[in-house]
Amino acid sequence: MKKACLLLFSSMLLSPLTVQAEENSQTALKNLLAQMTHYSASFQQTVSDEAGDIVHEATGTLTMTRPDKLRWETAYPDETLLIADGDAVWNIDTFVEQVTIIDQTQAIADNPVILLTSNDPAVWNDFTVSKASDDIYTVTPKNGEGQIQSLTMRFNDDILASLEMLDAQSQTSNLVFSSINVSDEPDSSLFTVTIPDTYMIDDQR
Repeated sequence: MKKACLLLFSSMLLSPLTVQAEENSQTALKNLLAQMTHYSASFQQTVSDEAGDIVHEATGTLTMTRPDKLRWETAYPDETLLIADGDAVWNIDTFVEQVTIIDQTQAIADNPVILLTSNDPAVWNDFTVSKASDDIYTVTPKNGEGQIQSLTMRFNDDILASLEMLDAQSQTSNLVFSSINVSDEPDSSLFTVTIPDTYMIDDQR
């Protein structure tokens, strides 16, 4: 009984400290991301299963600008394009000539990737932030029901250097960035979509 009471008392003392640590980590990450008004880079992606075996590799480019705009383009092994224009997410498959359109709010619900481009401070309320060091932060959705279970951001000299995402299928996607540009504003045309007449459109908005 005495031991149980001591454990309970210890947890009561630890809880405010834990909350404070989370708040400090969130503030530090907010400050880092707030400086990232624009971001473009090449990436190398490696996807591993729960056993650590590589199941997919890809290369391409990632371009982001605030607020809420993102362009993800793969060059290998297939040419694909995903554009978030602030209102909708356009998934463009050039091989089969098909475009899938999803409402952006629905597409990024509970996805910590939203923190990379959102200017809305309220979105942070949906996530918990922990800090392994001044350069490594892990963001976890509070409800745990989204496709992305956690997102780990690694910084180098306050610039985003890599992302590691754990998904609901226990697969880990690791993206390492190179040729990073945080100075030049991307051309707005990168976040607009023109669909050829021959493409099939699946509009799910």
